[in-house]
Amino acid sequence: MGLQNAADGEALSIGTETQLFVDDVIVGAKSGVVRTLHPAQKLDQPVLLPDRPWEGKRVYIYGTVHYDEDARQFRMWYLTRLGRGQQQRAPGLRERQGDMILYATSEDGIHWEKPDLGLHEFDGSRQNNILIFDKHSPTVIVDETADRSERYKMAAWDWSREQFGYWVAHSADGLVWNEYDVNPILMNTEETLETITVAHDRQNGEYFAFHRRWGDIGGFDRRLIAVCTSRNFLDWSDPELIIVSDDQDDAWVQDPEQRGEFYGMAGFLYGRQFLGFLPVFNVMRDVRGQDVGAEQSPWDGPIEAQLVHSRDGRTWERFFDRTPIIPRGEPGSFDAGCILCSADRPVICGDEVWHYYTAINTMHGGTMPPKTVAIARASWRLDGFVSLDAGHLGGVVETVPLNLPAGQLVVNADASQGSLAVELLSADGQTLPGFSQEECTAIRSDSVRHSVRWQGQQGTPGNGPVRLRFHMDTAQLYSFRIETAA
Repeated sequence: MGLQNAADGEALSIGTETQLFVDDVIVGAKSGVVRTLHPAQKLDQPVLLPDRPWEGKRVYIYGTVHYDEDARQFRMWYLTRLGRGQQQRAPGLRERQGDMILYATSEDGIHWEKPDLGLHEFDGSRQNNILIFDKHSPTVIVDETADRSERYKMAAWDWSREQFGYWVAHSADGLVWNEYDVNPILMNTEETLETITVAHDRQNGEYFAFHRRWGDIGGFDRRLIAVCTSRNFLDWSDPELIIVSDDQDDAWVQDPEQRGEFYGMAGFLYGRQFLGFLPVFNVMRDVRGQDVGAEQSPWDGPIEAQLVHSRDGRTWERFFDRTPIIPRGEPGSFDAGCILCSADRPVICGDEVWHYYTAINTMHGGTMPPKTVAIARASWRLDGFVSLDAGHLGGVVETVPLNLPAGQLVVNADASQGSLAVELLSADGQTLPGFSQEECTAIRSDSVRHSVRWQGQQGTPGNGPVRLRFHMDTAQLYSFRIETAA
C-alpha cells in the first residue's frame, strides 16, 4: 500500500496519494477537534429513468460509471430487471429474473443517452442499448496497462447457468464481451447472492470482490458482506466474511422478527485506503412463503447507505457515526424509501466526487406502481466524506512520524471563517527550523487545493521522517497530500 505499516517507533512511508482523516492511522495526537461525517448532496431529480420498452419499469446502478478521458465522455454499465416471461420479446433471454446489462453515455454526467448497439433483439428490433442477457450487478474494471483485448474486465452475477455463481469476461471496447473459460467463479449451490462489486488495487495488482453472503447472526439468516481476492481476475480465494450485523443494527427493532442486515457494498480504493458505501436494510417485515405480487419483494423496510473503511481491503470498520452518508429523501421524493445500491466506485470530477446510486421512492417491499426505481447522483467536495473540525477555541491535529517525498504540501480545508497553519516537526516532536507555525502563511479561505508555504520555504524537505502539526481555528480539515515535480 502507499501507506506502509511500520513497526512501533518507525515512520510510516507515504507517497503522493491523498491522505484522509476517516480513521486515526496517520494521527498521532489531536485536541480540540471533532470528526464529522458529511452526507452527500443530491440532485433534485434522477439522472436516468426507465423510459425504453426493454427497461421495463426499473433501472439500477448495480454497475459502473467511468469517465473515458480519450472519448471525453462518461460511460455507464447499468441493469434492468424485466421479470419472468419475457423470452418472446428478447430471444436468448432465460426464464430466471429477466436481468439485462445495458449501456449509456453522457457528456456531463447528468444527461444520458442510450445508444443503439445492435447486439440483441427486443420486440423484433436491434435498435436498443442491450449489452448482455441474464447477468446482474456488473462491475467493469478499466485497466490501461492490460493487453488491449483485456482492457476492460467485468465481473457479474450469472443467471444463465444452473450452477449459481459469478461470471468474469473481458473486452477491448467495453461493448463486445468474451467470457473467460473459468466460469462460473465463487460458486454456491444454494444461496442467491447476486450483488458484487470489484476493486482493483493497481499498485499491487490485487482484485477484491465484495459480495453478499447469507449467515446466521442473532438467530436470523441475514445478508452479510464477504470478500474474495485474486491476482489474475480468474482464480479467487475462498469467501471471508468482513462485515456482519451487530447490536447497533438491531437497536431500532420493535418486533422480534425485525432485524438489520446489508443489501450489498460498494467497496473502492480512495487514495491508498479503502472506503465503502454500505446499504443498511432495516427489515421491518419478512413474508417469504406468503403470496405476494410477482413484482413485489417479500422483504420490506427502508435502506440507507453508511460509510465503512479499511486499510487493507480485508479488515473493515464501521464509521463511528452511523448516520447515512447517502440519506433517503423527504417523504414523497424519488428516493424517499431506499438508497438500494450504488455504483462500484465514485468518479472524481474536478473539485467534486460524484457517485451514482439506485433510488426507490417506496420501501423495499413496495408495490409497483407506485414504486419507481431510477438512477440518481450524489456528490461531495473533493475528499469531502469526513473532516476534522475545530471551533473558535482552536484545535490541533498532529500526525505520526511520516516519511514524505520532497514536494509541495497541499491541504484540503475550509478556513474561510478562521485560519489554518501547518508546522513541521522532527520525529521526536521538535519544530524544524524554517517550518514553524509562525513562519507558515496562514490559510484563511476555502479550497480543496491550498498550497502550504513557509517564509523562504517552497516545500517539504523530504530528508527524513517528520510530523505535520495542523493548527486550526474555526476550520475544517479534510485531507492532505504531497505534490511532487513531474
